[in-house]
Amino acid sequence: MQEHELRPWPLPRIIGKGNARIRKLPQAMPPQPILFVHHANDMYGADIGLLHSIKSLDWQKYVPIVILPSDMPIGMMCPELDRLGVEYHFAHLGILRRKYLTARAIIPLIIELLRGVAYVRSTARSRRVALVYTNTFVTVSGAIGGKLAGVPVLWHIREILAMPRPVRWLLYKMLSLCADRVVCISRAVRDSVLKEAPNLASKSVVVYNAITAAANSGAGQHIGLREELGVPQSAPLVGMVGRVSHWKGQEILAEAAALVLRGHPEAYFVAVGSYFADESHYLDKLKSLIASLGLDGRFRLVDYRSNVTDVYRALDIFVLPSVKPEPFGRVTVEAMTQGRAVIATNHGGTVELIEEGVTGMLVPPADPKALAAAIELLLSDPALRYKMGQAASIYAREHFGLPGHSEQMRKIVDDLVTHV
Repeated sequence: MQEHELRPWPLPRIIGKGNARIRKLPQAMPPQPILFVHHANDMYGADIGLLHSIKSLDWQKYVPIVILPSDMPIGMMCPELDRLGVEYHFAHLGILRRKYLTARAIIPLIIELLRGVAYVRSTARSRRVALVYTNTFVTVSGAIGGKLAGVPVLWHIREILAMPRPVRWLLYKMLSLCADRVVCISRAVRDSVLKEAPNLASKSVVVYNAITAAANSGAGQHIGLREELGVPQSAPLVGMVGRVSHWKGQEILAEAAALVLRGHPEAYFVAVGSYFADESHYLDKLKSLIASLGLDGRFRLVDYRSNVTDVYRALDIFVLPSVKPEPFGRVTVEAMTQGRAVIATNHGGTVELIEEGVTGMLVPPADPKALAAAIELLLSDPALRYKMGQAASIYAREHFGLPGHSEQMRKIVDDLVTHV
């Protein structure tokens, strides 16, 4: 097990001059540990959300300790935790990943889950934590371990579950039994929770994700990315950011691109993001589709980029064509902050982010023709595209800033630690 210890917290003191006696101020109460249990070691939506929650803490009152899954010892989360000076550990947690929900894998998964529960319970007690913060629905061992340790449990739900009915029933049962407070990242997520567990109405609250993408510099498009893609500065560039996965809709964008290019042969398309290790077959399928549609050279696939702001600034139009409902749609808001016109599917949390025709456009899911029509409209009307992007930028910066998110999360944490 790897661990990284926090630096010692300095104690205030006043030192007299000359022969004056040294007077120390009364020692302040040391910060109380809060145990964060997380399902991954990446830097996508839920991972960024975890970092925002950690940063939101009042570090004079609380000190974070993070537990990450041992099956992901190498990843992009660890360097960020190192940079923040946050202690973290790896442990068997029994994360409910879809690949483990098979008859052959279920027994090993249960064993891992029980090990995770025992580890979280033991850590919460030995470190005398004030709160266990479980990040994402699938991190069940964190919530159960915190409950068994007798400390308050905050369960941050960032998904709209699309699992088999027995698994969903079990997860909602655990949520009802273990969570002292349920934080949902959108009304769509909270509605999905209350549909299955209406008894959680008084315990659940909506706190929208915070967005910290750099403000638009107004300097125009980013030349480096366009040069990398071979896209002329004068050519329109349409793109999306997200995991390469069936439900994110890269295939839908490719099919829409083939339709758009009939009337706008000058356009280019890009999809940015990596794929899950067990979903390389989908990447192969996507590449085959791009080739079969004759999009080679016009539709580019780019791996994950740490500075995704450069991607948004290179685009003329941002698209999020998710086939399944987005719990929130972080990348949509990030693109909005950069003054980009956005097109997204009209279900899930994305509907809460966009005012149709004002700050963006909404289209039906899994409908390449509707997506192509929306793209063509914005390509044909640069003035509308600019106006929509400016309205989106103002709205996103006013409603999804980190200060407002931090204030809400601090109050929730303080209330739980003080009153539960």
